[in-house]
Amino acid sequence: MLRTRFIIIALILVPQMVWAEGYFEKIGWIESGNTNSMALQYPQLVEELYRNNGEQLIWFDLQQSSQLEFQLELIDNAGVNPMLSNHLKKMRFYRKSNRWYEYDLLATDSMIAYMSYAQLAKQHGKQWFFEERVVQSLPAPSPQAIQSLYASVQSQQLGALIDSYTPDSDSYQSLVKTYLRIASEREEIVPLYTQNTHLKRAGDVLERRDALLARLQQVDIDLFGVSSEISYFDNQLEVAIKQFQRMHGLKPDGVIGPKTIRWLNESSNDRLKTIAINAERTRIWPKQRNTLIVVNVPSYEITYWYGGEAVFESQVIVGRETRPTPVMETNLDSIILNPTWNVPWKIMVEDIIPNVQRDPEYLARQNIKIITSWTSSELINPNLVDWQGTNPKAFPYRMRQMSGANNALGLYKFNTPNKRAIFLHDTPSKHLFDKESRAFSSGCVRVKHADRFATLLLENQGLNIDQMEQAGSQSNKAIPLKRRIPVHIIYQTAWAEGGVVQYREDIYRLDR
Repeated sequence: MLRTRFIIIALILVPQMVWAEGYFEKIGWIESGNTNSMALQYPQLVEELYRNNGEQLIWFDLQQSSQLEFQLELIDNAGVNPMLSNHLKKMRFYRKSNRWYEYDLLATDSMIAYMSYAQLAKQHGKQWFFEERVVQSLPAPSPQAIQSLYASVQSQQLGALIDSYTPDSDSYQSLVKTYLRIASEREEIVPLYTQNTHLKRAGDVLERRDALLARLQQVDIDLFGVSSEISYFDNQLEVAIKQFQRMHGLKPDGVIGPKTIRWLNESSNDRLKTIAINAERTRIWPKQRNTLIVVNVPSYEITYWYGGEAVFESQVIVGRETRPTPVMETNLDSIILNPTWNVPWKIMVEDIIPNVQRDPEYLARQNIKIITSWTSSELINPNLVDWQGTNPKAFPYRMRQMSGANNALGLYKFNTPNKRAIFLHDTPSKHLFDKESRAFSSGCVRVKHADRFATLLLENQGLNIDQMEQAGSQSNKAIPLKRRIPVHIIYQTAWAEGGVVQYREDIYRLDR
């Protein structure tokens, strides 16, 4: 009955088409040559679907087609697949033009592409979301996926099928909810916030308090009790500013300065793009939270999950822009107490040798020894090296910093064997944890409260933590873990906490 009613509606909305050589032209759906301009990616699959469906239109439920369009909109705003972006543009054109046959065909082709994209995201997401944009056509999804599509068309359950290929985490849902709210309000003209002095504190006069309140409302800051009738910086507004600063990873001091103003004036379109790319990234992050270590680079934070609970959360220092900490997965297999540090070649060449050329006492002060190779214990006397005449890139030896309080790795190294030599460790430079932005390392991750982290790791594996005390000054004391712990280093500049979206600086400029 529902299908019959739709056919009647379709006959009213869509004029009879001429017969032509193509399948859809032959059945009178579209005019000659229009299938070429539609650029279907899977013409044979699409044709088989419609044959199987009795040559009836598929997307007569506008709620389901809108659901598909929204998923394509997120991908489009994330800027990761030009083909799907182009499909979305054409679908919206056909919808506005009441060209429902073309719309239907292209929606079906887009659905197949979306299923393929979702299936391949886990495997290729790092390249898509961080290294390069997808430019090639997507292969057809798996045979099982195609069978699911056939079944969903027959049962008119395309909405449920779209849901099954869409992330379902709480964070994703909160990102989508915020995206929809911002998108619904983006046409509203909200003036930029400016102030006549470098800083504004509680008690100061605010020349543009109305613009400030409007900007805070854009990101859903709670303004309960904040009056719009006064023109100064009152205590209630200070609370709202601190909330806004925490939301953006700023020091919550309640002072409106350049960093706070920059975030206040972030455009709706830029926020939508940030939310979209981070929503798509949730497809590739781990879902299990039984035993897991997650480092989020832009938030400078580490979380250790055990038994489904976050048992350790702390600040971290990550790689600076010229030596970024990579997005990667590895496994923590042991804890090294009082570690020595085999200085990576790049750091030796770019940092240490130039320091020695400026200061001959640098190696002795840093307790760094010169060795002939990693497999040899033979030491080279630094006084015998012509440092001023040395080309750092041609330096024939290696360097090792001995264990101790000033060792770059601190007192704990959390060993994660990988080709990139990226691992977690302690640091003697604990004052750097007081900084808002903490991108100072050469790629490895420095962990605040490394001693507590080490203790928890050993306790949760039933290992004897007395070994830590017994190690004393013993160098490179390794304590193997009974079970390796997955470590995921992720890059998320927007995510949700308690239903509230948090934003962070795109320190490596990977969002764009």
